[in-house]
Amino acid sequence: MKPLFFSLILWVVCAGSLRAQYDAQFSQYFMAMGYYNPGYAGTNEDLNVFGLHRRQWVGMPGAPQTSFIYLDMPYTLGKMRTGVGLSLSTETIGLFANSHVSAQFAYKQNLLGGSLSIGAQLGLVSISFDGSKADFGSSEDEAIEDEAIPQTEVNGMAFDINAGLYYTHKKFYLGIASTHILEPQLELEENISTYIGRAYNFTGGYNIEFKNSLFELQPSVFMKTDLQSFQVDVTARVMYNKMFSGGLSWRGYEAIVMLGASFANIEVGYAYDFPTGPLLKAGSGSHELMVRYKVKLNKAKTGNYRHKSVRIL
Repeated sequence: MKPLFFSLILWVVCAGSLRAQYDAQFSQYFMAMGYYNPGYAGTNEDLNVFGLHRRQWVGMPGAPQTSFIYLDMPYTLGKMRTGVGLSLSTETIGLFANSHVSAQFAYKQNLLGGSLSIGAQLGLVSISFDGSKADFGSSEDEAIEDEAIPQTEVNGMAFDINAGLYYTHKKFYLGIASTHILEPQLELEENISTYIGRAYNFTGGYNIEFKNSLFELQPSVFMKTDLQSFQVDVTARVMYNKMFSGGLSWRGYEAIVMLGASFANIEVGYAYDFPTGPLLKAGSGSHELMVRYKVKLNKAKTGNYRHKSVRIL
């Protein structure tokens, strides 16, 4: 699997990176995979309470701010292994505010020494636009009148579906998913509507153990596309004693530094995105903070059913 994984990383690096998609951007995507892929629900053996907040392009007016809360756990129905999850996300971009509330269900099956998870997500998506804060000009000569631009606060809501596959093995993980499958149409006002285009994402990661068992290298890659634009994150993290981590990531015109620590049932992480392109003159970078709390579940465990994501080994 190592040659295949590193060939994949090389391919996506050479392919380039564009960003013009609806789904939020998280530098710690390897921890926030429940946002992108419902197959992730119930991946490990704990009840997980996860929170993440991101402030992007600090210093730029109207820059995105995103919050994500996620709960997931494994669940057994008779002899069938499943995972369930609840997801809530909010994002503000300029005069727009987006929110998602959804539930996830994943069916799990042993496969080739690992576990394959098939997941679906059902939820509601809401978009609002506050036209009362728009600047239409200070005089009659400057004023802009456009029926396509609301001058009051408007909003719309629609049903949304995501689906994904997520495979975990002792040494690696792979995931592929599609978001906004129905391309939901949102009516903001009688003559004003918008829609969310379908998108796809892929992720993969590998654990590389050193002779010194205290250290592990965890390379990973995350790609997303709406078939018109394309974005890729390539990451290398080093884990020390399964407690502390540090790493670097690359995304087009941004370099990312990330740190993490785990104590008992609490895990924290921080990422700083440093712009290396034109955005360097407009803002001071992006900050991202995440916290996860794990609650041990009292349930029977056997060797045939224990599979953990390599991100938390």
